[in-house]
Amino acid sequence: MINEAEAEQLMWGQVMADSGFRVMAYDVPSHSAWNPGENAFMVALAAQTQDEMRGYWDKLSAGATVTVPLQAAQWSPLFGMLKDRFGTNWTLSVAPA
Repeated sequence: MINEAEAEQLMWGQVMADSGFRVMAYDVPSHSAWNPGENAFMVALAAQTQDEMRGYWDKLSAGATVTVPLQAAQWSPLFGMLKDRFGTNWTLSVAPA
């Protein structure tokens, strides 16, 4: 359900490097759960190949909490989400062909 008072707010934004590294920020709309003290941002990393993605995943997942296992998704050949050992939320995906 859309809150009309939020209609003019930005939902999300991103800054992207040529390498595919992205930093994304998003608002927490009033209809979504939000836990104060948790990071209200995530870092999104897009790789060109599945091997490249698995390399990032292997390093970031050490000591992390995996929230979505690395697997195929409708929008990406390989996608996963985790909260690293420092509490930062990450989404990792392979850019579709």
